[in-house]
Amino acid sequence: METNPIPQVRKRPSFLKIFLIVLMVLLVVGAGTAYFGWTWYQAQLQPVSDSPQQILVNVPQGASSAAVGEILAEAGVINNSTVFRIWLRYQELDGKIQAGEYVLNPAQSLAEIVDKLVQGDVHREILRFTIPEGLFLTDIAARLAEQEIVDEERFLELVADTSLWQDYWFVQELPEGMETPLEGYLFPETYEIDAQVEDREELIIAKLLNQFEKVFTQEMRERAEELDMTVHEVVTLASIVEKEAVVNHERPLIAGVFHNRLGISMPLQSCATVNYVLGDFSIRYLSDEQLKILSPYNTYQNQGLPPGPIAGAGRSAIESVLWPEETGYHFFVAKDDGSGEHYFADTFAEHQRNIKKARENRS
Repeated sequence: METNPIPQVRKRPSFLKIFLIVLMVLLVVGAGTAYFGWTWYQAQLQPVSDSPQQILVNVPQGASSAAVGEILAEAGVINNSTVFRIWLRYQELDGKIQAGEYVLNPAQSLAEIVDKLVQGDVHREILRFTIPEGLFLTDIAARLAEQEIVDEERFLELVADTSLWQDYWFVQELPEGMETPLEGYLFPETYEIDAQVEDREELIIAKLLNQFEKVFTQEMRERAEELDMTVHEVVTLASIVEKEAVVNHERPLIAGVFHNRLGISMPLQSCATVNYVLGDFSIRYLSDEQLKILSPYNTYQNQGLPPGPIAGAGRSAIESVLWPEETGYHFFVAKDDGSGEHYFADTFAEHQRNIKKARENRS
């Protein structure tokens, strides 16, 4: 006798099981979504590109974080303005952005850009100027005034008042009674200053004096003592070498000639010192009357060094005075052959022959 099989009854999943399955699916999806969201957020914090392009961005006074974010996004220096706002709130920097013009670039991260905006690291106009070797102090003032960097009269008033610069050891050692006490100490170099800075004349003078202090090292001071010279005497002689030498390799030779003359109390007879008295270094051939002009700076009429420097000497001229080339030379004259070089001589007779050769070169 056949019996009918008992039908199998399928058990429906319980509500709890369904709930757990759904919950697991939601957790997986949620985790994936969260991971994707976090990854996307981190990507928005990265630089827009690796382009070094400099972009000038203006942040208006009173602009909200949302407005600043839009400005930055439109300029192409951040990826997302909303992330910008989120970052500000997360870092508790909302409302701390400073107005102004900023130079930004797409290669900066959002954090770097925010830091610059909060610090107020605004774009500033930089003034760059060069003080060449061999200028009068008054020439320096005129040159800077022509470039509209300083007020010439104020600049000259400040450099004449040594009481303002007593923090510098070399100013403290200056002889008293000098008409232009800082002549030769405004060091020739290329400088940069912020165009918006106040008291620009004071800042520039300080920069030039700071550079002299930096260049004239302790080793140089010790070497000056070895030569039985004051720093002021070294700077004075260096200024003469600066104006007499044309080609750099002759500076130690010319310095050596002047040292030899000083060693035997022979007048330096530097035409450059007479040019200084005349206030004109462009005069190439001085007349007998000009060589006889009365002035303590005229080294044709006075033995030893003049009272002070006649121009701003560069590092090379200073080093040449401190470490001159030792020779028997007591004379030199320009070759006048276009080379900028000189003929050197030990005796006056040889010097006269060199002068003749120089005249022949000119003809």
